[in-house]
Parts: sequence; C-alpha cells; structure tokens
Amino acid sequence: MPKLLGIVGVLVICAGLDLLWQSRQDLRFWISAYLKVLRAMLRLEDPLSFFPAKEVAQRRHSAVRFLLGVGFAFVLGPVLIGLGVTLMFYMNS
Repeated sequence: MPKLLGIVGVLVICAGLDLLWQSRQDLRFWISAYLKVLRAMLRLEDPLSFFPAKEVAQRRHSAVRFLLGVGFAFVLGPVLIGLGVTLMFYMNS
C-alpha cells in the first residue's frame, strides 16, 4: 500500500507538471496582471486601467488549469509521496 501511494504521488506530480506546461503561454498574462494589481495597491497606477474585460474573460479559464497544476505538482503529489514513505517506515518498525 505505501509503495502504491508513492507511485500515485509521482503520477499526480506528472499530471500537475503537464497542466503547468499547457498553461505556459498564459503565465505571462497572469504575471503582468499580478504586477498591475500590485502597482494599483501601491497607488503607482490607476486601478481602473487594468485589462479590458474581454481579455480577462478569455484568460479566466486558464487560471483553473494553472491553479490545479500548482496544487497537484507542489502540494498533493508531495503529500502522497511523503505519506507513502512515512507508512513504509511505520510498517517496518
């Protein structure tokens, strides 16, 4: 059972990396959106001049793919691998 959790964890990490690879073109958009929001919060830029609503609506669907990729690759996969390793040590002692 612990080895199976480790294998599933590696597969989940691979799925997360694949989702991140698919959303690599949208990464530039989200970084620039974050920087514009940060500038508006620091009052360096007018908050009403972010992005046209049409562009944001088109990119919104890729945000789910990006967040799932990050969650799978950096949270869920390593947790499953760690759980598998912990169970292997627990069952051997």
